Amino acid sequence: MREWILLAFLLVALGLVGCREESGTAGQVAARPEAEEGEGHAEIITLTPEGVRNARFQTSEARRKSLAVGLTVPARLVFPRGGVAQVAARVPGRLAGVAVDLGERVKKGQVLGQLESSELGQARADYLSAVMKAQVAAEDFRREKELLAKSITSEREMRRAESAFTSAQTERNAAESRLHIMGLTDPEIRALKADEHYGSHFPARSPLDGTVVEIFGTVGQAVADTTPLFTVGDLSTLWALLDVAETQLATVQSGQPVVLTVQAYPGRRFQGQVRYVGDLVDEKTRTTQVRVVLPNEDGVLKPGMFATAEILTGANADAGVEAQRLVVPREAVQKVGERQIVFVPRGENRFEAVEVDTGSSSATEVEILSGLEPGVRVVTQGAFVLKSELSKESMGEGHSH
Repeated sequence: MREWILLAFLLVALGLVGCREESGTAGQVAARPEAEEGEGHAEIITLTPEGVRNARFQTSEARRKSLAVGLTVPARLVFPRGGVAQVAARVPGRLAGVAVDLGERVKKGQVLGQLESSELGQARADYLSAVMKAQVAAEDFRREKELLAKSITSEREMRRAESAFTSAQTERNAAESRLHIMGLTDPEIRALKADEHYGSHFPARSPLDGTVVEIFGTVGQAVADTTPLFTVGDLSTLWALLDVAETQLATVQSGQPVVLTVQAYPGRRFQGQVRYVGDLVDEKTRTTQVRVVLPNEDGVLKPGMFATAEILTGANADAGVEAQRLVVPREAVQKVGERQIVFVPRGENRFEAVEVDTGSSSATEVEILSGLEPGVRVVTQGAFVLKSELSKESMGEGHSH
């Protein structure tokens, strides 16, 4: 009996030891990072198909090239000279109507609003009166010349008629010029001559193709001839004005590419080109203004914005002067704690977090010193989403399946 009791205790003890070992093994498997076959302990982020669709991932290939380095300076965006116009009333009166809305695109010559002006009505009446006088004077002059040729009138009478004709022509031209100054076009003036219309309505027209960016007047408002009513600007191209230190001017030349970033669109980089390096140095700031021409076809950039501009003063990528470096787009490199990480696609819906060492950088690219091989594709757009998922794992929230 004693032997059976000892055997039972031994079997129970062996069972408990087995349970502890199994439990310990299960805990290690749960804590171990997900691994790919042949990759060791890889950090893998797995997303749902819907998560992948929402992130709209884009990738780029790590490749060797020369890295254009640059000079970073502050900038401000403005309309180009000739790219903005303020439309004033030009005639005293009142604003009778507004024909456009803020943000509306308009063509050169398009009517923006209507003015009602008694002064304009008087100017039109004066012009029509001058036209009639000139016609009568021209007819008298023609008749006197014919009579003089037949010796029916004297040369004195013919000269008097000529003088009256010249005076009437001058008055008509002055009256027409006044209408032009008020903003009437030649077709409008010709139509006025045709129907002898004495109306006092006057159209305020856009002087250029562009966008209505300001409307100052309200219907019924009394205006002077210099009262601003509208501002029209061409937003398709802007200028970026850069203040470059005197000590850095030697590296800046017309034609150099420039990359700009603005706070409103932190993920975007806008390409421009140095068009003019100023000829004067500000005595107080010791800087020179550099003008950059900036295409803005989608209109997201606004005059008045502040920007950070990087003038690419280093070797051109095609010049072959600078040593070739392994580079990836800047947005591909994410900082997770103290580590620099890029994300490499590893099959459908799966991405590996790869730690890299970085070197020099430009406004658009980062040099990779180690951790990545040429030809490997890395996530650019959507890398921040993967960084967030990796940060969740590091805080113990587990994989995002």
